[in-house]
Amino acid sequence: MKKKHYGSFYYKTLKIKPWLTLFSILLNIGIFCYASVNISCLRWILNSLQESIRGLGILRRIWPCFVIMALNCAFRCLCIKASAYVDVLRSYYYQDSLRLQFFRSLLQSRRMKDRAANAGKTFEQLDDDVPAAVFPAELLTEVTGYLVYTLVAIGSLLLINWKITLLLFLPLSLFLFLIRKLSGRIGESRRQNRAMHDFVSDTLADMVTAVLSIKTAGGRNSVLKRYDSVLEQRTGALINDNLFQSAVNSAVDIASVICVAAMMAGVAGLMRSGRFPLGDFSIFICYLDTLNDCILRIIELYTETKKAEVSWHRIAETAGEDNMDCLGRDGDLIRAGIKNISCAALPETDLPPAFSDILKDPFRQLEVKNLSCIYEDGRGVRDVEFTLHSGEILVLSGPVASGKSSVLHALLGLVPRTCGEIRWNAAEQKDPFTLFRPPHTVCILQNSHLQNATIRENLTMGRDYTDEACLEALEKGCIAEEIMHMPDGLHTLIGENGVMLSGGQKQRLLLSRMFLVHAGLYLLDDATSALDRETEKKLMANLKERVRQDKAAAIIISNSKAAEEMADRIVSI
Repeated sequence: MKKKHYGSFYYKTLKIKPWLTLFSILLNIGIFCYASVNISCLRWILNSLQESIRGLGILRRIWPCFVIMALNCAFRCLCIKASAYVDVLRSYYYQDSLRLQFFRSLLQSRRMKDRAANAGKTFEQLDDDVPAAVFPAELLTEVTGYLVYTLVAIGSLLLINWKITLLLFLPLSLFLFLIRKLSGRIGESRRQNRAMHDFVSDTLADMVTAVLSIKTAGGRNSVLKRYDSVLEQRTGALINDNLFQSAVNSAVDIASVICVAAMMAGVAGLMRSGRFPLGDFSIFICYLDTLNDCILRIIELYTETKKAEVSWHRIAETAGEDNMDCLGRDGDLIRAGIKNISCAALPETDLPPAFSDILKDPFRQLEVKNLSCIYEDGRGVRDVEFTLHSGEILVLSGPVASGKSSVLHALLGLVPRTCGEIRWNAAEQKDPFTLFRPPHTVCILQNSHLQNATIRENLTMGRDYTDEACLEALEKGCIAEEIMHMPDGLHTLIGENGVMLSGGQKQRLLLSRMFLVHAGLYLLDDATSALDRETEKKLMANLKERVRQDKAAAIIISNSKAAEEMADRIVSI
């Protein structure tokens, strides 16, 4: 994969709603620089007391300082409230824009099958890596406020006594230099931590998926022992990842003590001789504590940036090289609002239009020559050839694991083909993924997934089809009567992956989705395995009628007699 720098993504993230970033910087400057005003007032008060000004004279001199401090405190409270609101907005924009672009890249990926097989890893990245990748951009405005405050503090201290100021900052400067030298360790410990986190998640997912097999095989103790070992490794990686930050915090505290000792040694003689007023001493003490916090935040920004680079590269690796440039751009998810996730609740004007019944380039012929799809372990299919004309139904048959699905996946562009040609209407398709999608083709894969939504939403996939069109498609899919007898009809919720439906009902709902589109080519991968023979024959008859009516074609992967009886040609793999 071509190397992409995190800095480019970081810059694009900051350009998302830049006015919010600028406003946040101004608010943080107000929040942190308030201390400079209070410290200056405190210095004035203490120096006035030290000069032994008594009675009404001292009150006239110091009462404005108390008024300024009160107003300053009220101003800071307003800035904190506004900053909290702005920071929530920025986090929302940054994270959701990245998530939206990440989803878009997954849908455009040429290795979609691999991405679908690692759905758990994808969810981990959305949950953990996305917030980590944008966190430095969120933290930048706070650190900028700290830096402005630091410059004000350094300027004030230099004006009072530049020699003592150097004694304060020399140890801290050396410490920052050492942090820069140790930056490689930060990224490496983060990579190890994230890798172990993924491993633990995959192990737990395997255990949950295979829980019945584990119980029946009597493997409970051995599986738990293995999981305990994995957790120990994960704990070690987590400790190493957080140990550096803890060590940094401790070292800064030690450096702070050294700075105080150096300052005490430097001002002791000056205070005895009266050349270093009490107010000046207090301003050094006050600034030292807040400057320590500033240095800790700068170090945190640096370490979090190193960790964010790891998260960013994990996201970019999953998104794919061709889609990396879009990551970090502003998406339209925010503009769409958060009215309701359910498509049924959206106004009709917000829904994408239904696919047209008329194709711009009607299907005439599909020609496949020497198509090979070889995986890294040597499995796959080699030299598959066939020609399909409009009005024909082709059945691909063969034993289990012979590569029938691999042919379909390579044809769709879900996996890269090793070699071969694919021609649609005599035009060679270098990138079939851009063509083999609705309305040109409709595909029902072997493991097609149903959403945790209503029947209508699963049928239309959010497009603006009428109820009449939906019912007609359900009729073709041999499930209309069952659905209309349900209490909520088309608006019945079916649960996660259609848990409220039987296996046969799931397949017929998916086949009904296929009948909703008048495509040029219909692709079915073992899409009737859960159906009885009579229902399967009805569906195959409906498909053949659609193919003849629209002068389309169909490729069916199946070993069933009903499919073979309906086929015009059969190709064995």
